Amino acid sequence: MRGVVVSKRKGLSKKLRFEIFKRDGFQCQYCGATPPAVVLHVDHIVPVAGGGENDPSNLVTSCEPCNLGKGARSLKAAPQSLASAAADAQEREDQLLGYQAIMRRQLERVESNAWEVAEVFMESFGDDGFRLDWLASVKRFIRELGLLECLDAMDKATSYKNTQHAAFKYFCGICWNKIRERN
Repeated sequence: MRGVVVSKRKGLSKKLRFEIFKRDGFQCQYCGATPPAVVLHVDHIVPVAGGGENDPSNLVTSCEPCNLGKGARSLKAAPQSLASAAADAQEREDQLLGYQAIMRRQLERVESNAWEVAEVFMESFGDDGFRLDWLASVKRFIRELGLLECLDAMDKATSYKNTQHAAFKYFCGICWNKIRERN
């Protein structure tokens, strides 16, 4: 077999293999398949038979069917460049952070509104505290009905009932009735 150049394949370390999988999101970069539906391989973009090296820029995550189907054919580039994949990952991260910020503001608004409703109750009874389990119920009603409906319900409840327990129970009844009417 003189005159034939055969590239010797160098094995990939487990660490390098894992780093490629991690970089590519444990997803086949050709078809998008993920475990456990498929077994992942590390594929050479430029095949070893064509002089490709084990450099991370020449490696891509591939599912077994895509890798075996491709064989030793060369690809000019991975289906999605690393820069594009990084940009997509950053976009997902930015969206997640934006969503979390909105949810945090919503929680803060509901908390603030709940204390506003609790203030009506505390002023009515000359009290400086409000039970936390009742506050949790007020928050739920605020999410369902909104602040104004809850303030109105608390105002009615504290006007008609003379004990804290009775007033809060009446407040809850008013709110549940409003919720049922909406549904």
